[in-house]
Amino acid sequence: MLDRLCADLRDECEMLQESGALRQRPVIDSPNGRVVIVGGGYGKRTKLHNWASNDYLAATSSIRVKNAARRALRQYGTGAGSARLLSGGLRCHKRLEERLTHWLQPDIEHHYDTVIGPTGFQTNMAVLVSLADHKNDVIILDRLCHASMYDGARLAAGSLTRFRHNDSEDLRTQLARASTARRKIVCIESIYSMDGDEADLQQLRAVCDEMGAILLVDEAHALGVLGPAGRGLCAEQSIRPDLIMGTCSKSLGAQGGFACGRSEIIEWIVNRGRSLIYSTALSPASCGAAIEVLNLLRDRPDMGRPLAASSVRIRTALREQGWSVPEGRSPIIPVVVGDQQRAVALSAALRERGHFAPAIRPPTVPPRECRLRISLTLAHTESDIQRFLRIMADLYGKKP
Repeated sequence: MLDRLCADLRDECEMLQESGALRQRPVIDSPNGRVVIVGGGYGKRTKLHNWASNDYLAATSSIRVKNAARRALRQYGTGAGSARLLSGGLRCHKRLEERLTHWLQPDIEHHYDTVIGPTGFQTNMAVLVSLADHKNDVIILDRLCHASMYDGARLAAGSLTRFRHNDSEDLRTQLARASTARRKIVCIESIYSMDGDEADLQQLRAVCDEMGAILLVDEAHALGVLGPAGRGLCAEQSIRPDLIMGTCSKSLGAQGGFACGRSEIIEWIVNRGRSLIYSTALSPASCGAAIEVLNLLRDRPDMGRPLAASSVRIRTALREQGWSVPEGRSPIIPVVVGDQQRAVALSAALRERGHFAPAIRPPTVPPRECRLRISLTLAHTESDIQRFLRIMADLYGKKP
């Protein structure tokens, strides 16, 4: 039976290889910074400019952040050693939760709280499984929501439906169809991870209020970059969702996920979020690093602002060259090329010229919307940007 299974999977992988869809695991032999040394599945060790990192504030290379992680490691050890509700609940976890609550909800009339988890994926799953815990609940996702929300919705006891991307009228239609549901939970992202576009938060909030729905906003790609003191798109647009979800693994330069909302909601997630209850708690070093980045944002509240201006400039230049690049200001810059083979070829051509930008293919994006996903960080210099743009202009002329 096992031999048959392996033979079937080998055939499937060969088909993926032929279509250009087979994924490989790159091996990075250096810190994941502005420049990386890539080896392993990509062949010989090569120094490449990195356009694939979500470390938007370049926090992982900050000496200040590294020292904070070292202090937490020395005090608490390399790992939490247990689940959060057992002996793994360390003081550093509580301190991070308190700092996140104060950062995200600085002026509140109700009591808010935050819960952290080992990853953003696990946190999103815990939130949806715990809130939609009855068959008469419904979870309504924007079609472009992250896979963690889809998986959380599928594991929840309630039903799953979707609405057209950023379409408030279609959301209203879906909510009307779910009018008899016990709970209606709407999930969106403030900045979408593959398109880099922004949600129409004010309109979506208005529809949720009108239709009696709970609004959950994943701010993973906006926190640290947009809004006052980097508090995200919700703060920028003066929108207060019922729950904010985010991650420490992007702008906060560490690892882990979190959910912030009214204390009653957080307490319920703590008691019913299986992916948090049954997972070993976040490592102390990640807590120390994330707390220090929050200190950096307190000292330099506009540190992420230059990314928006640079992103607009890069997008404009790429469109002028002829590439299909949507407008926007987030540090996620998609270069949509169409089919898988062209996306893989473009990625390979960039790698030959010293730049690391893996192709994004199904199931992450639809088959005809394969792309490069250029991630801009504060580590990139003006020279890096100009060199990248010159190479992209040359590659467009050669039509890789």
